[in-house]
Amino acid sequence: MCLESGAGYQEMKIAKCIIIFLTFLLASCAASLPYRSLSGPDIRGALSAFPMQEDHPDATAVFLLNYGSMEMFDDGTQVYKHTVRCKILNERGYYLARKSISYREGYSRVKILYANTIRPDGTTVPLREEDIIDSAAYSQYEEYTDIKEKKFTMAAIEPGCIVEYAYEVKHTKPFLLHDYYTRFALREFFPVKEKVMEIILPNGRQLHMANFKTDIKPTVEEYGGKTKYTFRSENSPEIIPEPNMPRPTDKDVFPQVHCWTLSCWNVISKWYAGLVKEQMQSDEALDDFTRKLTAGKTTDEDKIRAIFDFVAREVRYVAVEIGPHTMTPHPARDVLKKKYGDCKDKTTLLLTMLKTVGIEGRPALVPKDSDALDEAAPSMGYFNHVIAVVPKKDGTFYWLDSTNKVAVIDSVPFLVPTRVLQINEDGSYQFVKTPDLEDSRDYTDLMQRVHVKESGDAVVEYIYSSYGKCAEAERNKFRNLSPRAREQHFEAKGIELQQLEILNLDELESPFVVKVRGLMRNEIHKVDDNEMILSGAAMIRDYDELTAVKSRRYPIRFTGSGLVRFKKFFYFPKGYRIRKLPANYKIEDPYNINEIKCGFEGNAFVMEGKIKDLKYALKPGEFEFFKERALERKKYKTSVRNIIFERK
Repeated sequence: MCLESGAGYQEMKIAKCIIIFLTFLLASCAASLPYRSLSGPDIRGALSAFPMQEDHPDATAVFLLNYGSMEMFDDGTQVYKHTVRCKILNERGYYLARKSISYREGYSRVKILYANTIRPDGTTVPLREEDIIDSAAYSQYEEYTDIKEKKFTMAAIEPGCIVEYAYEVKHTKPFLLHDYYTRFALREFFPVKEKVMEIILPNGRQLHMANFKTDIKPTVEEYGGKTKYTFRSENSPEIIPEPNMPRPTDKDVFPQVHCWTLSCWNVISKWYAGLVKEQMQSDEALDDFTRKLTAGKTTDEDKIRAIFDFVAREVRYVAVEIGPHTMTPHPARDVLKKKYGDCKDKTTLLLTMLKTVGIEGRPALVPKDSDALDEAAPSMGYFNHVIAVVPKKDGTFYWLDSTNKVAVIDSVPFLVPTRVLQINEDGSYQFVKTPDLEDSRDYTDLMQRVHVKESGDAVVEYIYSSYGKCAEAERNKFRNLSPRAREQHFEAKGIELQQLEILNLDELESPFVVKVRGLMRNEIHKVDDNEMILSGAAMIRDYDELTAVKSRRYPIRFTGSGLVRFKKFFYFPKGYRIRKLPANYKIEDPYNINEIKCGFEGNAFVMEGKIKDLKYALKPGEFEFFKERALERKKYKTSVRNIIFERK
């Protein structure tokens, strides 16, 4: 059976479909959908008024309508409605004909109200019920979840067609009552003719709002014990993507309105503190195990290390997002018995074991996007991770992410500083920022020796030594590779391996070291019997990928990295001398530090230096200066791209 009537059907069939459709709508307890399908006998005339590809040459599609609504009821349940109508302009937009709607089985219900493809000639191809697939989400991952998806793909897609669909999701069992947060974005990656967002709250519930880069206000209507807030924007141009641009959630760049319903963070902190406290359930077996694990440990640090190492490495990570345990951790005693759990389960076990030996720890909620977290707008919707925090006597913390199997207790938890919501036992809270990487602790050393043969082949020796947080990614990479795959990793770089040695793979307190020795064919270009050319030895960031355009509309986002120090030795055959020693180089910008020194140690030509990326947002007004600095970098890189050695 079709879900919506379409042009070209006989009169009796049209009437029958309309009756069925109206019955379907009336069965819903929510308010009627304000935007009906475009399909019908008069659609041909309307099609000519819609935008064409020449109106938006860079766009894949134009959203004619993007309507969303959320109605919250007194009991905290919520009903979402979404209507989309877009004109697909070219093949790049075909993916918009696919839709996946996530929901939680037993906690929410989905109804597809209508879905049609309207061809350029005005004929309508409705979605068939048998083409709607209901399946488990994340089935390819090691995860226990009740998250499901209703998925469908529209038929008869071609350039110039219109795809429209409307659906409703009822959330019947909210985890945290009356919690709602959303953004009304006025700019998207598509041109949008009309965008509407409605939020309907019961009387007594207030909608809090904050405007960024816009002064748009909602219209407010009160009726039947409810208040409806309607936000509307029209004829919004698309965002033309640029490399390294900010995300559309960046409220310092893109116009948007944030809306939320909770009055303060205490609602969240007290609720979550109660969840964790209730599940910090020990028993005799867990207590005995913890005491045996920490036996002989005389300091708090040693006890923390023993407990953290066990939970992080011996309790397997498995995502458990099913039923109430989407938010509520399992009892600590059960997590120990099963020896698996997700971040909230492992953190609860860790906190319980610490408490057993008299050490205070606290859960800390981690946002999926720290930059998008607005401390003025409380909501659980920001967070998708939890770690443990243990205060030190000096006012700092141990940051314990028990899902990280290669972490140590004195390491920073994340590569970039992140604001986390620390929950205290009494239900109070603090926002705390995790530490940044430190050059003295989190860095990588690269030592390279290249012994050049007369043929231009070279025997190379590499020693990679990684420290602190920088060691974690390398450890993880090699822990997950088989012995043969580790060899292939270096063979893919053109090294005919003679020796591969990996040190401290499991000794996490020590630096992670990889030693490689092998032959590289034609590593040095031999011009003739008296001349060789060393190419590409310098490690320099020149930002070619960003500087070719004439101007920028949006800022450039640079992300930080750990410090990399390098020292390369090149041993040429007897009698060869460098034609011209490269100049030393040092440049420091807010987004990158790069330094190179060239010289000789004994009979080896030596190039050493360091490179470090820094987090920075470069404004469009700084772009011309940035290009000048990038050209300086490129000039030096070109000057040392080919270093000539001659036999004297």
